[in-house]
Amino acid sequence: MLNQMRRGASGWVAKLLLGGLAVSFVVWGIADGLRSHGSGSTVLQAGDIRVSVAEYQQAYQQGLNRLAQQLQRRPTSEQAEMFGVDQTVLAQLRAGALVDLKAEHDGIAVSDEGLITLIQREKAFQDASGRFSRDTMRAVLANAGLSEAAYLTDLRRSAVRGQLLGAVADDVVIPNAFVDALGIYNGERRTVQYAVLQPQPADSVSDPSDDDLSTYYTEHQDTYHAPEYRGFSYVALTPATMAETDKVTDEEIARYYDANRAQFTTPERRAVQQVVFPDRATADAAAQAIASGRSLADAAKQAGREVADLGTIGRAALGNATLADAAFGAQVGVPTGVVEGPFGPVILNVTAVEPEVVRPLDDVRADIRQSLARDATNARITSAYNTMSDSLQSGAPLAEAAEQAGLKVVSVPPVSREGVTQDGTKVDTIPGSQQVLGAVFTGDEGNDIPPVNFDGNSYVFLAPGEVIPSRERPLDEVRARVTADWKQDEAVQMAVDRGQSLAERVRKGQSFADMAEVEGLSLQTASAVTRQSALPVLGEAGMRAAFSGPQGFVASTPAKDSGQVLVLQVSEVAPPADPAASVAQTTKTGLSQALRGDLEQSYIASLQSGVDVTYNQAVIQQAKASVR
Repeated sequence: MLNQMRRGASGWVAKLLLGGLAVSFVVWGIADGLRSHGSGSTVLQAGDIRVSVAEYQQAYQQGLNRLAQQLQRRPTSEQAEMFGVDQTVLAQLRAGALVDLKAEHDGIAVSDEGLITLIQREKAFQDASGRFSRDTMRAVLANAGLSEAAYLTDLRRSAVRGQLLGAVADDVVIPNAFVDALGIYNGERRTVQYAVLQPQPADSVSDPSDDDLSTYYTEHQDTYHAPEYRGFSYVALTPATMAETDKVTDEEIARYYDANRAQFTTPERRAVQQVVFPDRATADAAAQAIASGRSLADAAKQAGREVADLGTIGRAALGNATLADAAFGAQVGVPTGVVEGPFGPVILNVTAVEPEVVRPLDDVRADIRQSLARDATNARITSAYNTMSDSLQSGAPLAEAAEQAGLKVVSVPPVSREGVTQDGTKVDTIPGSQQVLGAVFTGDEGNDIPPVNFDGNSYVFLAPGEVIPSRERPLDEVRARVTADWKQDEAVQMAVDRGQSLAERVRKGQSFADMAEVEGLSLQTASAVTRQSALPVLGEAGMRAAFSGPQGFVASTPAKDSGQVLVLQVSEVAPPADPAASVAQTTKTGLSQALRGDLEQSYIASLQSGVDVTYNQAVIQQAKASVR
């Protein structure tokens, strides 16, 4: 329901997005959006339009939330700075202030009648019949903890902005000429004849001369460098190394279950209807009518009120203790007496009950055991981390610090950045190997290495070991490898040269079919190929070649598989009969939206001309700190 509210006045609000311009109905919901207004120092000012600390804090929190979704974790202050969250937020708020200033200057406003129309269109405020219900509106706002005045203030501002921006970009669509050009490009179909050349086996290629081998080695010398190798020791504090799952007893599980029974309980939920009356006398009259046998709907209609369906909800969703007690104490189908609600006298009716459900201990025993074991493991990790840190800071070597923490030191022989030893063995037992090896090779030789944190609550303490510097391997040391590489490349080059020679023969007049027959090649055809097609046999290079020339175009190009070469000829080119039909509606819509966004952004940029926008950096830093 609140998601629907955030789309209130959607015809207006949709125009405000501008990469995150909308201040109110975004991410955190309508409640937080409306509560953002209030007192406080000014963060930025454009003309006489001021942006408050509360508005900045809300926008900054939204920016952190979006970044957290991308990173899949709560961003640190440094990460927020690195990703430019603060600058993005200030740009959004500045854009909103400039639009507000322009609207104020031009006298753009929304009448009360227009605002009422927007409210009546809001689906969250409509009853089951699809008509606007003031009772439903009051209930929704009450459940969100909002006042009508705050909601109306924010809605009015959104509507004013929408009028101004709508005049700039409303109904703008991508030009037909562009759609047709794109349709011709995407919809063109080609028929391609092709043959695949296989390179000869590398071991059948004659050995290179000493000069050829020396030249090849020199051209690819970096390939044959011996990398730097570094050895190190580590102590791992991870759930895998610190877990003691078998130590969780059945008694501990039972105690946890009893102490946290609510965690395994699905509370009772009830389908609730309500009628809010304007005064106590009207409510009492309706209650008497119900007592005499009339239905709640009839009594409400007689009083000129409507029945609002609140859905199937829990006690907390009613947002008022008196209403909750009445609703959850009522019998099904028997309307309550008159209850004093926050917006006037109320009569409630419960139409269905979903009883409380408690999962039995045996159903959750394994989950509890795992949770307790995880908590105990985390506690051991924290304790060991503190012990290790204290010991190392006091000057103890890694082995001594590990002994004090009751842990073991693991030694790793010199390895490359990829964790491979000099004899080519992959060391795959290093916990958090990517992060650990990165730390080992980032630090200067012989210097202390800071502990590495990964996967949340996993740590590795490190001590540097032997370092074997990178060096050039002489040709004699890698002769066999260089020879094999040269022969492999030579086999491929021979196939490439042959493909180019065959393509040239076709260009000079030999038919493609005759060429394939003479060479003993299998001639294949790819029909109705478009630029959007994905033919594995042609690969990316083959697809590019197929669309690189007119009908009759001949080309030779590497195929998808390593070493293979394609010789191809475009035998037919067919433009689309209806170019526009070759462009998906979603593409047209996306291009039109992008065009409208560009127009809006350009317009907002033009609004700043001649406007002095000032920022209070001290207040901004304080606001960011309070959000963190």
